[in-house]
Amino acid sequence: MPLHHVAVYVSDVKKSREFYDPVLAACGYVVSFAYDELVYYAPASNPHAAEFGLTLADPSKPIGSTHVAFGASSPSEVAEWYQVAIKSGGKDNGAPGIRKEYHKGYYGAFVHDPDGHNIEFVHIDVSCEAAT
Repeated sequence: MPLHHVAVYVSDVKKSREFYDPVLAACGYVVSFAYDELVYYAPASNPHAAEFGLTLADPSKPIGSTHVAFGASSPSEVAEWYQVAIKSGGKDNGAPGIRKEYHKGYYGAFVHDPDGHNIEFVHIDVSCEAAT
């Protein structure tokens, strides 16, 4: 199962970007998309890849919480992996479905692992991406 993207929780996105923007640019990454509470970076050769992200931490939770997403080849694979995760002790954090709030063609499911980390399974329909 390939790794899709990783998000690191931070206390101040703007301050963190002051470090990550130039460091990741030197590594060949560009900002894929950014909002006040998050920013994602991708290889310049594939700016929609959004492999590494910074997300504003919930102040009521420890920053140690992590989000890891695994790429799936289809929505049915997302649903299958989600069911396996739930049956293996994962706690539901978002059943399989379209996530229009992220972007077109984004189909994902979320579970918390036994330590509370947010594990995601995601399939992106690239034909929807091309239409934007």
